[in-house]
Amino acid sequence: MRPLSFLATLLPGLLLASEPASELIASGLHDPMEISVAADGDVYVIEREGRLLRVRPSTGGVFEIGNLPVTALREADSKTSWAREDGLLGLALDPAFTKNRRLYLYYSDPVKLLNRLSRFTLKDGKLDLASELSLLEIPTDRRDRVCHHGGSIAFGPDGLLYLSTGDNTNPFESGGYAPIDDREGRDHTNAMRSAGNTNDLRGKVLRIRPTEKGYEIPAGNLFPKGTAKTRPEIYVMGCRNPFRISIDPKKNVLYWGEVGPDASDANDHGPRGHDEVNQARKAGNFGWPFVIGDNKPYAIVDFATGKAGVMTDPAAPKNPSTHNTGLVDLPPANKAFIWYPYAASEEFPVLGSGGRNAMAGPVFYYDSSRKWNLLDKSDDHTLLTYDWMRSTIWKAKLGDNEELVKLEPLMTGLRHPMDLESDKVGNVWLLEYGSEWYFNKDGAIRRLRAASAAKPPTVTIAAGGTEGSYQATSEAEIKWWITEGASERLVGSGNKITLPKSDAMELRAVATDKSGQIAVARVSLKNEVQQPSLVLSLAGNPASVGFGESIAFEVKSVTPPEAATVSVRARYIPPTGHDAGGPRFTDDQEKFITSKQCLACHQVDKASVGPKYLDVAMRYRDRPDAVAVLTAKLKSGGSGVWGQVPMPPQAAVNPAEAETLIKAILGLGEGISETRGQLNGNLKLPPAPSAVQAGGAWEISVEAPGHLPARMRLQTK
Repeated sequence: MRPLSFLATLLPGLLLASEPASELIASGLHDPMEISVAADGDVYVIEREGRLLRVRPSTGGVFEIGNLPVTALREADSKTSWAREDGLLGLALDPAFTKNRRLYLYYSDPVKLLNRLSRFTLKDGKLDLASELSLLEIPTDRRDRVCHHGGSIAFGPDGLLYLSTGDNTNPFESGGYAPIDDREGRDHTNAMRSAGNTNDLRGKVLRIRPTEKGYEIPAGNLFPKGTAKTRPEIYVMGCRNPFRISIDPKKNVLYWGEVGPDASDANDHGPRGHDEVNQARKAGNFGWPFVIGDNKPYAIVDFATGKAGVMTDPAAPKNPSTHNTGLVDLPPANKAFIWYPYAASEEFPVLGSGGRNAMAGPVFYYDSSRKWNLLDKSDDHTLLTYDWMRSTIWKAKLGDNEELVKLEPLMTGLRHPMDLESDKVGNVWLLEYGSEWYFNKDGAIRRLRAASAAKPPTVTIAAGGTEGSYQATSEAEIKWWITEGASERLVGSGNKITLPKSDAMELRAVATDKSGQIAVARVSLKNEVQQPSLVLSLAGNPASVGFGESIAFEVKSVTPPEAATVSVRARYIPPTGHDAGGPRFTDDQEKFITSKQCLACHQVDKASVGPKYLDVAMRYRDRPDAVAVLTAKLKSGGSGVWGQVPMPPQAAVNPAEAETLIKAILGLGEGISETRGQLNGNLKLPPAPSAVQAGGAWEISVEAPGHLPARMRLQTK
């Protein structure tokens, strides 16, 4: 996936009359990547840092059944330029999973510089690491912000396994155009060595037939087995980052979303960036890094001089790279099925404008004998496409010849849709990644049904009057379940329960109504390991302090933090009777900023792919030209101020919208001051806000990684 833009803009809010009914099945997932649904209704999900989970929708159970050692970006070293998008990336259940309990995982080896596709078996309900059968090992680069791994796995109706792989290239040093830097020592910025190379498995969709001891090459792949300078596993080549793939269960057509480059305008190096939804009815070349979109060509650029050379011919593309180990003359490039830039799309205006992260599949077919149909009969043979950044699902109606007939929105306002899968009874399962770029703890699985589906019941749970007793409230019948390790146990029914002694990790009240709809309430029974607490002391223990005054402080802990990591802050709290617990946007500001999807890359006061909005406010709030400076940055994009992750130019943001966004961000810093990097020092309180009222308070707080924060309240003078 791509680093997303600062102050990103998306399509305007859409009011859809018949959005699907969405039912929350599991929450609290940590960077979930892909799901697969078993015939018995259980949902399996992988998390980026290595966990494999089983979710049982009928009881609300979420069970960790495996933890695969992988290379992955970790929170302890979140700013590293190494292994930015590695981890546990892909999951698919074997077509005969009910009988053989086999599944396939694609992951970044914890030691070797490669990504591996392996088959595993569940033993006693858990991932048996000793059962691993390695099928494919794909050498990868992890240095200097190299990214793009793809990693989606899917089985076709004929039992063939498809695996998507990204171009494994640093995209940040080519101006948002084709990364084809062919200079010595620059191979990590050169996708000609991977996606454009017929003898390399990166930047492809691979297709194999798994066997008992390995795999076979099926007929119909792009290069027949034995063709010089090619790999026979390649079904589709010329991919940048094919992030989610899906196979039409009736027509056996491959679909995938292609995450595109960042250039906002065309120049002599090539076109502006586009994301793509692609369709492959047969094996082919889809052009990257030589063409994009509807075969808009790139020039072969001399990166030593910056001079653009010959322009690629999509009908006869060539790979001139000295790092190319494959064919020079490539198959003709196929056009994208759907393509769209940051700006409004002329060809597909319903897609809106702004940030991009295209995904694709599944294909919906109406079946009157099935219990559930997400769409009605008129939408039979419709591809569902979605976008991680635009948080929207669209319906792409397909014709008799697989052509696009109509494209319209189905569902908006999602929390970064990561995967969509359908099951045999007609449910569609939505995996939401969570609110941030990395280190989410709010990923979720939702079950989507038709808008006309009955609403599930409600249920709440509270502690009873004695230890171990709980009481639930619902209009439906209640059963009580506890989670014990990777399994669960029914422990009672009715509105009340007193727990038996056990090593239970979670208690659930499961309410089921007469139609079979389910709701779940949870109580954690785990004794969490507590981090050491910080202790904040103020000189003289003042009862009140005034605006602009300085106060001396001292920070202590049984395990002292490093001084450089400490932040001490003063925050003015107006006497409104309500405190949000930190700086926040007004309701109107939040609605506006949410509609622009800015929170995909930024949080108000929490690390994400972009800077904290509060940090932006604190840096610029005292500059008289702050609005003009930040507007210019918004328009031109760039990197270096907050790190090396680039902010693409936001051409789709008009001047009035830019001013609204920037003033909202600058307003976050009003009434706040802080000092960093000190265990002992002085904190100067901020000046009085413009609308200060009598009777307010101060919150003085201290935070440091790995420690519980400390906070105290003082009155204002």
